[in-house]
Order: sequence, then C-alpha cells, then structure tokens
Amino acid sequence: MSVKLRKEHIKLSQVICARSTKTTVESDVIVPDTKPDAVKILKVCTEAVITQKSVQSDKVYVEGIIRLDILYVPEDKGCGRVKSISVDQNFNHIIAANGAKPGMNVEAAVVSVSPEYNLINSRKIGIRSTLCINIKVTENKELEIASGVEDGADIQAKAKCLKFHNFCQCTERDVLIKDKIEVPQGKPDLKEILRFSIRPELEELRLLTGKAVAKGNLKICTLYSGKGEDDVIECMEHSVPFGEVLEIDGIDESLNGEAVFSVKDVYYEICRDNDGDKRLLSFETAICIEIKTTGITECETMCDAYSLSREVKMKKECCDIEQLVDIVTDKISLKEIARVSDYLPEVYQVCDCTASSEIERVLVEGEIVTVTGYITTNILYMSQSEEVPVSGFSHVLPFSHSARVDGICENSVCDAKVEVEHLGYIISGNREIELRPTLNIGLKAVNPNSCEIVSEMEYDNEKEVPKRAAMVVYFVKKGDSLWDVAKRYRITPEKIIEANGSEKECMVEGNRIYIFK
Repeated sequence: MSVKLRKEHIKLSQVICARSTKTTVESDVIVPDTKPDAVKILKVCTEAVITQKSVQSDKVYVEGIIRLDILYVPEDKGCGRVKSISVDQNFNHIIAANGAKPGMNVEAAVVSVSPEYNLINSRKIGIRSTLCINIKVTENKELEIASGVEDGADIQAKAKCLKFHNFCQCTERDVLIKDKIEVPQGKPDLKEILRFSIRPELEELRLLTGKAVAKGNLKICTLYSGKGEDDVIECMEHSVPFGEVLEIDGIDESLNGEAVFSVKDVYYEICRDNDGDKRLLSFETAICIEIKTTGITECETMCDAYSLSREVKMKKECCDIEQLVDIVTDKISLKEIARVSDYLPEVYQVCDCTASSEIERVLVEGEIVTVTGYITTNILYMSQSEEVPVSGFSHVLPFSHSARVDGICENSVCDAKVEVEHLGYIISGNREIELRPTLNIGLKAVNPNSCEIVSEMEYDNEKEVPKRAAMVVYFVKKGDSLWDVAKRYRITPEKIIEANGSEKECMVEGNRIYIFK
C-alpha cells in the first residue's frame, strides 16, 4: 500500500555556463569631407553596448555597437585648435557556452578598454578596439519535492531545508529621454561640440506588483570649443534627473531587483536661448533599461522516513540542485594617485573620468572569500599646451577584498560581482590626479552538489518487523545521530529525549542511553 506524500511545486534556476572572453575589432575611420585633414590624434574615447543577444546550441551570439569619439589636431589652424569625429561601429561575436540551448536565459555585458590607434594618413585613422564580454546562461527548472507525509500517523519523516537563489526574469525596456542643458555662467557660448557623453546612474529601484520604478541621474560631460577669438576649449558637466515606471508582468515586492543601463543612441543640437545666444544644448537619448529580478526560495524536503510498526520501501531520486549558501554584499573605497606620463602635457582640468572593473581571481579559504582584480580608469583632460590642448590616459588600480561567507566549503562555487558605484577625483598636482573609486562587491555562494529526495513510499507488507525487548541499553557510537538511533529501534526521537535528556546531553560518544518500547 502506498503512502501519500505531501508535495510542493518549486521553481528554480541553474547556471549552465558563465564565461569571460576578449575580442578585438579593427577598423579604419575616414575623416568626413566636412572635416579638415588631421595631423595629430589627441585621444580616442570608446564606449561599447550590446544591442542583441541570443542562446544557440553550445554558444552565445552577441551583437553591439562601439561608439568612437576621436579628437584630433587639424591641419588648417584657421578652423580651430581641435576637431572631432564621432562614429558608430558594429560588432558581433560568438562565445562558446557548453550546455547552452535555445530558449535558455542569457545575461551579457561588454566593456571597451583603451583602444590602440594610429594616423594612417591625413584622411584615415586606424583603430583597434579590445572588448571584454561576460556572459551567463541559466536554465529555469520546475520540480515537485516531497516535504512530508499526508497520511500514515506512524510514519516518522526526516526533512532538511533547501534554499535556492532563483533567476526570475530579465526584462528590457527602451526609453527616450529629452531635455536641454545650459552653459554655466562664466563659460563662453557654444561653437562646436567636440564630445558629448551620457552615463546613466541609478539612485533607486523599487519593485511593485506588475511594475518597476527606476530613478536616477544622467551624468553628462560636454567638451566643446567656445565662441571667441582664441577658439578656447571648454568642458561642462551636468546631472539630469530621470524617473521611469516600467510595466512588467510577474514581478512584485518580494523579489530582488537590479537595473542595468545601456545608451543605445544619442542626438544633440546647439540651440539659442531667449537672448539669442548659443548657450543651450538640446539632446535626446535612447536608453535600454534592463531589469533583472531574482528571488530566494526555501522549502522542506523529505530525505528519510520509517514506520513505527511496519517496514517501508522508499524510492529516491537524485536531483542536481544549486543550493544557496549565502549572499554577501560589501562596499569598499580605494584611493590612489594616477601620474601623468612625461610625454603628455600637464593637467589643467579633468573633462571626463570613467572606470570599469575586472575580476582576476576568487579564492576560497575556509569561510573567507578573497576577490582580487583591478579597476581601469580612463581620464580625459584639458591642458594649457597649444600643441596638445586635450589629452588623456588610462590608469589601473588593483584591488583585493576579503569577506566571510558562513557555510561555504571547498565544494562551493562562489560567484563574485564588482561594480564601480562612484568615481571621485582631485587634481593634486600638475601631473597627479588622486582617484577615489567606491566599489560594490557582491558574493553569492552555492553548493552545486546532487541531493537525494524521496519521490515515492509504500508499506512493505511482506517483510515482518522483528520484535525487540521492552528496554534496550544503547551505547552511543561515533557518528551516531538521534535520528539514526530512533530509526534503528522504531521509536520516536522525542521518546528518547524524554527518557535521557536533550539530544546534546545524550548523544555523546560512549554515553549510555535507555530506549523503552
């Protein structure tokens, strides 16, 4: 006769593949006919964004755009000290992902490191961009897990708690933001925009039933040539607040959310103010907001059972489940001096300062997890040099951080994520910039071990239960548990405790305990 089990339906996600890879993209940029010849490249700034991603059999395909901003010295001095070229370059790449199949979930991120460039001739610039691409493929699963017994009062069931960190969904929404920014007092009117960059920064993300509310700021940096006799190079910074309410089915307040931004397109135009002066800059930007939601699921699963009066037969199934150990988040601040090389001009004003992170190693020693890596900063600055009015360089800051993760072991897998929350800087000398990045470090430890769960149970009427004495004296052996002893003598664990004291008191190696029928 079968025993009816109480079952729970759970949903979970499992990481199939996580990889980091690098690729290079080479191109020749032609100076437009409307621009003068180039005699010297001052700086090439790059930003990369993924516009499409898909999972194929054992691989992930990504497409994207590399946005190139080239600053150069023109041959004709009468047209200005600095000219610029802005172009978008398409890229695509295939990443090997063993076990990946169409229909699985994929997360992808790309960072462009400082490019290599050379002036081939006055009308052609060769650029070699290096992209760092990170992917993670996950699969959604649904399981029915027995948590106990519905009937059969004499059945003693042993359960253990399973804890999962589930990927729920990833939703992308494109939003269009329009606004105008004004030239600050004391700065000259706009003549020509040399570089216009936008970086969205999240301030608050709230998940509600069926919607997500994202609030933040657009950090805008504008490098321009000002109207005047000297054609002065100027820089201005603005912070434009934004707020978006995104309708997303299937989410609620119980989930954890993360927002990732990518700037897909930017358009800007110089406008006149009420006095007729060119002191306004109108812009439109298309931003993709990617909302990732995760949740923590806990459930009890029956791993063993016995009857007080009869023999039982159990069928167990082996399940590959990534059990959550712990999630730890830390925030750290770094400080380091970035020195300008002697072959570059001295710093007068910083125009733009960006940073990206890369993890080199995650080391687990006992319950301590150490994450090491580096932060690559790209600095664009103005100088007082007539020959090189604008320049830039990259600086690498190493970092190392250790955190305690309770319950982690040598078989655990620890996923680390490092994000640059804020990058402050101070010009501390003509050739020194003090960098002060603030990092958010997240650690998620899971145990990917297989576990056995009870799927079916029935009474074994053919097998007789041996009779035992009214009282048994048992000496506790090494490795014994209260459950093991109770199962062996077909008695409830509570009755052993009633006769001998608490589990901690009686289950000591060599201790004598009394078991009554």
